[in-house]
Amino acid sequence: MEEQLKNAMNAIKGVKIPNLPKEVLELDEQLSSRFPNNQTITEIIQSNTKLSGEVLRIVNSPVIKTSHPIKTIREAVDVLGYTNLKNLVLASALQNLFNTAEVNEIIEHSKDVAFCCAELSELVQGVSRDEAYLVGLFHNAGSLLLASKDPEYVKLFARFNTHPISTLNQEMAQYGANHTFIGVLIGQKWRLSIEVLNAIMTHHMPCEQIKNDEVRAMVAMIKVSNVVVNEVSYDRFLSNESKQELQDGQQELMITDDQIQRVRKALMTTG
Repeated sequence: MEEQLKNAMNAIKGVKIPNLPKEVLELDEQLSSRFPNNQTITEIIQSNTKLSGEVLRIVNSPVIKTSHPIKTIREAVDVLGYTNLKNLVLASALQNLFNTAEVNEIIEHSKDVAFCCAELSELVQGVSRDEAYLVGLFHNAGSLLLASKDPEYVKLFARFNTHPISTLNQEMAQYGANHTFIGVLIGQKWRLSIEVLNAIMTHHMPCEQIKNDEVRAMVAMIKVSNVVVNEVSYDRFLSNESKQELQDGQQELMITDDQIQRVRKALMTTG
């Protein structure tokens, strides 16, 4: 693994991995204290207008099914709980940092996958909606860095929509590393949980090769979600490789075709 991470660093040489925003660092410090203060947490998030706006957008979107509209950051802090809140702040920060024309298609694709992962989490034990959304959004974080370095990368990324397995090999041959380990570099710097990091690293592996139950469930959700998004949002045909990924994820999650169809309809509704 150390060698693969070294290759990942070489692949993005010249591109700086974004630092964790200072508001997230301050939030992490406050949440790690013995007695977190909700008002202090609120003030930290509100100090960044873009970040607080994105947090409220996600909280009030179909991603997080709250019983009533959340109108203020303080209300979000009180209602969500600390772990859920931190996951959503991390997700919001990623979207803000990489919200540029060069990587917009990758971000939009990842947001759709994240939404589908959140929907699938309702059918899976041990993975919350906010955690599912976070891993769905970050699973292609490595692709954001590759696209930042090489604008032509977006053409290769588009090929993942129909040929997720062979394109991974092509990516490796072209850049000397693939986006999974590059994504781990971001995740480590951003202090993501070990489970999310492992899901980012293994999301193209067969589920049966993944030992940890939670990580395996996350990877299965990513596989199913990618196929659904590619069909619904990008009108891509279901290749043999896509069918293989869908079958692998569906079998692991033990979900029916009807349940997957409900996720498709939910994505169509939000789109």
